[in-house]
Amino acid sequence: MKYRKLVENAKKPNGFWGKMMIKAMNKGHSSLTSWGLEHMNIERTATVLDIGCGGGKTVDRLCSIVANGKVYGIDYSELSVKSSEKLNSKNILCNKAKILQASVSDMPFDDNTFDNITAVETYYFWPDKENDVKEVFRVLKKGGTVMLLFEMLRTDDDPFKWEKVENMLNIKSVTPQEIRAVLESAGFQNINTYTKEGTTWLCATAQKPKDDEN
Repeated sequence: MKYRKLVENAKKPNGFWGKMMIKAMNKGHSSLTSWGLEHMNIERTATVLDIGCGGGKTVDRLCSIVANGKVYGIDYSELSVKSSEKLNSKNILCNKAKILQASVSDMPFDDNTFDNITAVETYYFWPDKENDVKEVFRVLKKGGTVMLLFEMLRTDDDPFKWEKVENMLNIKSVTPQEIRAVLESAGFQNINTYTKEGTTWLCATAQKPKDDEN
């Protein structure tokens, strides 16, 4: 029962079990995020967005990279926003970070706003993935890069590995081919996918074309 209550709060943390899940995500996603960021070049002056910022650990890490830039985090969970604001209070105070409650489907940003966009273990929960990735494309600057990170990679060797969690949350694990297809459909180019040996981790990076030609 405790496991189920915890996992159910992965989608939209709320209440006591939501707080427990946020703590677990901040800790559990740390190594995954470190590995993913090895595949992404972020300039010190960049403006960066973390989609589904959860407890704010990734926002904090990005703030340490962008010495003269700014990091935004969005999450549609009110509890996650409050937790992320608390963790990043110093970054927010010095105007280096800003956390907003918002959905990936309708982000409150102008076109071509961000140099880099990250999304760690949140894509599964996006309500309309094809259009949501197009929304990511919209707010990313021309020439900017997006990174999608997953730990629920579906493989031919063990296609049912994540079945219990998938059924519990009504989500699907992913394959590199599926992620490449949705990124290509949105207009991204220079798409790369990486997996880490001994894990089911997947990192996908892609670039918005520098001009209007796709």
